[in-house]
Parts: sequence; C-alpha cells; structure tokens
Amino acid sequence: MLVHFPIVLLYGSLLTTLLSFVWRDRERFFDRASFWLLVLGLIAGVVAAAAGVISEQYVHWTPTTNQLLSRHQGYAVLTGVFTIVALAVRLWARYPRVSRDGGWSFAGTGHGRPTLLSLVFLVAAVGMITLTASLGGTMVYQYGVGVHGLLYHTPSPLSAHP
Repeated sequence: MLVHFPIVLLYGSLLTTLLSFVWRDRERFFDRASFWLLVLGLIAGVVAAAAGVISEQYVHWTPTTNQLLSRHQGYAVLTGVFTIVALAVRLWARYPRVSRDGGWSFAGTGHGRPTLLSLVFLVAAVGMITLTASLGGTMVYQYGVGVHGLLYHTPSPLSAHP
C-alpha cells in the first residue's frame, strides 16, 4: 500500500504550508514541517511510481483499463513535475542571491519560508495527486485491476454497477 504515502504527505505539506502563513513563530515549526513533508512526499511518490511500473507488468489489461492506466500515469507524471517545481521554488527562496552591487543579499530570500509561488505549485500537485488517486481507485475497485481472483471485465454501460 505504498500509494497512500505520497497522497497523505502532499496533503500534509499543503495543510502545514497554509498554517505557516497564519502562524509565523520564531521556531518556524510549520515552515519546516511543510518543507520536509514535501520532500518526503516526493520521495514516496517516486517509490510508489516505481512500484506501479513494476506491478503493471503482472496485471491483465483490457482496452478500457489500458486507457485508464495511460491517464493515471500522465496525472502521476504531472504530480511529480508540480511537486519538484514547488520544492525547487522553496529551495530557491532558502538560499541567498547576489545583489546588484555584487554582494550577497539575504533580504527577501524568505529563509526557506513557503512563497505564494510554491503554494500555487503545491496546490496543483495536490490536485493532480487527487485525480491520480481517483483513477487508481477506479481501476482497482471498479475494474478489479491488480486484484487476484476477480474476473476481468468491462462493466456494461447500461448497468449502474460493474
């Protein structure tokens, strides 16, 4: 059940990022928590994607489930891209930049605090992981993909149940 870790870690990162905008304390607890949840969410996403690619080879696919798989994989890639960009923006805000006079400027770097831009990409990543998870759940619970002992079939469009 590796797939649940990136979901909960990215949602947790979003929640703690929002809390960090509300509660700005000296210890920066929510800033640090949101950063590390984002890092762990990215790592867990890579592990879950690798497990998905490996298990894909051992599953019976129909034309319908193959279409769902393609969309599922596309959404997962976009989730990863948005997560990497959100993390890159956070890291960029953490380190000093060269000022106009050639010296290092620590002003305005945010010292690793979440920025509005990183929040936008994190919201996009959470939205994409929600779509990815929804398609994954549809494949498993409606079509029986990866579930041993079930007959693989395409539900009738006339029935409300598979």
